[in-house]
Amino acid sequence: MLEAHYRIKDLVNYPERLKKDYVDRKGRKRQLSHKPASKGLLNIAESTLWKMIRRGDFPEPIYLTASIPTWTESQITTWLTTRNK
Repeated sequence: MLEAHYRIKDLVNYPERLKKDYVDRKGRKRQLSHKPASKGLLNIAESTLWKMIRRGDFPEPIYLTASIPTWTESQITTWLTTRNK
């Protein structure tokens, strides 16, 4: 059986983004849609996660493509158990 992979959006928290209307440089009216806040498995910010990876406090990601970092379920559970000791 294949092991589950977690992406950044599954692990970290994201703040709420309100709907916003704006005019771009060419004068076109644009609209950013509303995104609700989300809470990840680790309950930390994305910047904190990347700092922890650089310091060696969190496992390195496995890249599915050049821009999609993932972590296996076993990496996350191992890190959580060693952190909680």
